[in-house]
Order: sequence, then structure tokens, then C-alpha cells
Amino acid sequence: MVCLLSAISAQAKPNTQGEHAASVPELQTKAAQGFVIQEMELAADYFVGRGVPKDLAQSAYWYRKAADQGNPSAQMNLGYLYVSGIGVTRDPAEGAKWYRRASSSIPDAKVNLATLYLRGIGVKQDTDEALRLLQSAAEKGDGRADAYLGLATYLGSGIPIDRAAAEAWFIKGVRQNDPEAECLLALWDAEQPGRVPDLAREAELLRLSAADGYVEAMHSLGVLLVKHPDLPQEKGEATDMLLAAASAGSWKSSVAMGILARDGQLMQQDQRTAYRWFRIAALQGGSPAESFLHNELAYLANTVPDGAATEQEAAAWLQIHPNHDVFAFKNEINPRYFPILEVYATAQAPNVEEKAGQPTEQHN
Repeated sequence: MVCLLSAISAQAKPNTQGEHAASVPELQTKAAQGFVIQEMELAADYFVGRGVPKDLAQSAYWYRKAADQGNPSAQMNLGYLYVSGIGVTRDPAEGAKWYRRASSSIPDAKVNLATLYLRGIGVKQDTDEALRLLQSAAEKGDGRADAYLGLATYLGSGIPIDRAAAEAWFIKGVRQNDPEAECLLALWDAEQPGRVPDLAREAELLRLSAADGYVEAMHSLGVLLVKHPDLPQEKGEATDMLLAAASAGSWKSSVAMGILARDGQLMQQDQRTAYRWFRIAALQGGSPAESFLHNELAYLANTVPDGAATEQEAAAWLQIHPNHDVFAFKNEINPRYFPILEVYATAQAPNVEEKAGQPTEQHN
């Protein structure tokens, strides 16, 4: 799946079982006749290549057709495409326009618009307006708005830092079954000073979030289970979570996989495999990852006998797994998360014991 996903309304949600109520030709005929539901479904099909060749420009075309007819879900999705430059020339101001049109009907569109005001993307940065939009969406029961208000309160973005209030917002989002709120509450619990973390509760929250495809939760759950093998867990669960997150573009998960291979923890010790994962992480994460792994990469480049071939393997793996996903799903579209724009970079969120270990420092 492409990264950064959110809600399609019920009247336009795609079939998640991979089947259509109508054949593709019938769908195309009705879409060409101006039937909005079929326009939306065809747009989603082109977005992921389901039943038709993947074609992001065609996806944008059909979302635009439905958006021009006033469909708020199409307007929100089209806004995402313009903000992200998917299938259209990137134009955040145009994206903000479509989010604004959808926001009168869809709370999630208010949240998306709020993210632009928080960052000053496509609009003039305005934290007060962002918080107003988030409050409005939260009042309508949007759990993602609860999660982001909690994060804003935690970070002091436009409002005073208040850890207790942040926890209350996260809890409210969890009650709405929001995966980001579930993950944030787990991370919040992990780092409270003077308080013994409830590891079983953290694992439960992260499992709920990871089950909804939230990549940060997959990473955090994998790390938590590696560092606390005494926690109840399925065989291979920790490495499965880290591998899934790495495949979705999480360079920190790729680092963790490299450390496990380097140290022979939960898998056979293999310096070549470790080097391959560290190279993958460097390619995924760019300068921050390369700086973090500098010593490790320099050491292994000189000690792994077939380093050049390993580097080629890392590059080939990235061709198969090119995305940097916020949500990742298996072989189906989850209509709840299609598409959205995240409000904060993962690095700004509270950190649960983030690293499964540190790259060795003795390598120079």
C-alpha cells in the first residue's frame, strides 16, 4: 500500500475482499456516465491496481470527477493527492482547498486541514486554527483528532505542556479505537518519569494498533518484545513485527533487524545479513540513518567478504519495498485509512525504548 492512508465514507468505500459488486467494464461504464459511487471505486482501484493496471493519474482523474460533483470523500482524497503530489502535480494550496470543502461533512478532513495549518503547508501556519479544527473534529467523535490533540498537549504545540491532559486525550482516542491513539498511549506510558511502565498494557495497546496496520506500532511492539522476552508473545512475533515495519519503510526497524542478526538474537548470527539490513536502513533513512550507523557500516564494509554483493542485495530489496508507509495492509484496502496526511513526524512522538540495541561503538 501507498503510505499515509484514511477514511472513505460508507457510500464510497471499496470492497475489502478484493471483489467488485460489478465487473470492471460495468464499473467503467457507470463511472463514465457520472455515477459517483462507481467513480470513487474506480479511483480506488487505479490507486492500488486492483482489477486494473495501477495508474495514479487515472486515480486522481476519477477522484476529481467525483469531487467536482460534491462528494466530500472524493474531495478529501483529492486533497491528499494534491498535498502529496500523487497522480497530479504537487500543489498543497490546492489540496488545502479540497480539504476545506470536505471538512463541512467529514471530521477527518478537518484533521487533515489542521495538519496543514500546524506545518504551514499550502496555508499560512496557524496553530490556533489547527487546534480549532482538531477540537471541532474531536467533538464529532474523531479519534485521530483526539490523538493529535493529545500529542499537541504533550509537545506544547500552541498550548501549554500538560502530560495528564495528553494522557486523557490519548485515552479518549483509544475509546474511539483509533490506532494512533493506541500507539501514542503506549509510548506515553513507557516514558513517564518516576513511574514503573505497565509493559503488558503497552504490549496490548501496541498489538491493537499494529493490527490496524499502523507501522510505528509494529516497530514499537517488535522492539518491546525483543527487550522484554518475558512478556507473553507468539513465537516469532517480535521479528515478524520488525520485518513488517521494515518492509513498510521504517529504517529504525531495519536497524533493529540488523542488530538482531549481528548479535544472534532471535535469529542466527550472521554479519553479512546484519550488513545488508544496515545498508537497507541507510537507504531508507538517508542522512539520519547513515549518521546513526556510520561506525557499524564502516566496520562491516571492511569485514564482510562480499560487501559489494550485499550492498546490491540491499538495493534490490528496496526496489521491492520502496514505500515509506504510515499504515500498511496485506492484499486489501482498509477503507478506514485511505488516505490521510500525518500531523507529526514519528520522531516527535513519545519514544518507547526505541532501539533493540545500539550499533557497536568500538568499530572505527
